[in-house]
Amino acid sequence: MTGADLSPQPHDDPPVDFLEGLRAVVADGPRSRQMLLTMLADYWLEPGARAPSGALVDLAAEFGISQSGARTMLTRLARDERVTVLKEGRRTLYQLTPWMRRRLGTGLERMRTFGRHRTGADRPPRWLCVAFSIPEDQRAVRHKLRTGLQWLGFAPWYDGLWISPEPETAAVQALLSRLEVGSASVFEADLKAAGQAYGAPTDAWDLTAIRSLYDDFLLACEPVLVRLRSGRFSEAEALVWRTQLVNVWRLVPTLDPGLPLALLPSDWPRERARASFEELYGGLAAPALARIRTAVRRHAPDYASLAEAHDLGLGATL
Repeated sequence: MTGADLSPQPHDDPPVDFLEGLRAVVADGPRSRQMLLTMLADYWLEPGARAPSGALVDLAAEFGISQSGARTMLTRLARDERVTVLKEGRRTLYQLTPWMRRRLGTGLERMRTFGRHRTGADRPPRWLCVAFSIPEDQRAVRHKLRTGLQWLGFAPWYDGLWISPEPETAAVQALLSRLEVGSASVFEADLKAAGQAYGAPTDAWDLTAIRSLYDDFLLACEPVLVRLRSGRFSEAEALVWRTQLVNVWRLVPTLDPGLPLALLPSDWPRERARASFEELYGGLAAPALARIRTAVRRHAPDYASLAEAHDLGLGATL
């Protein structure tokens, strides 16, 4: 995270770029790719669901993405095997590939569960530890391993020793195997501070930066919650806000992987942020889906019903 002040300023109406500052900090890759993949994950995740290319281009315009920019990104997604291109007469449709659907489904599952208070969450956990040594001539492997561990919620406690409070043993072992890491160990341990300046497990995370992220998130959500509760918003706004919300919230677990409350300040804002996320994600679902289906009907009316909005139980309920 940078030292720039990304905090949204209080006002009555949500900004057009709701959560854009935070998205730019926590997310990697082109904005157009994130928006298109998030829409596909949120409304076309089910097997067999497919989206007309014209509808996706129209919907991308709600995010300020040009027609040419949207079509170029869809071509790149197909080239990267993230989506499959289907032809039906003169129609072009896009469908998530099986591996991309699995990956996005995993992300939605993390998003669904993250931030909920769990039994035993107030007690210090046994930490999952990954120790590894990778030669200098394999820097690319080291970078991929570190990136993969961060995605799983790990942080570097000491050089070559990463830790997480989450029991992601199978996922870690799969990552090590995929990267063919030659020297590594995975184990659980009770970790306690011994050093005078550093050594607590939570020292591996920048708690000040994480708190700042939560505070910015809560502040940005306030005016949107006001608009939601009053019903003063359009279907297009609902779609944009909900998509931006997912783009930020899905990455929060990579920064705060459910760190144990017993080791955090008593006013840690994770559960308050979760409550705001739940209200917005659920409350914006119906109008956002209405905007999606309107766009689909314009290009392929018989495909409108294939678009579905998910609730926090990951069921397609609308």
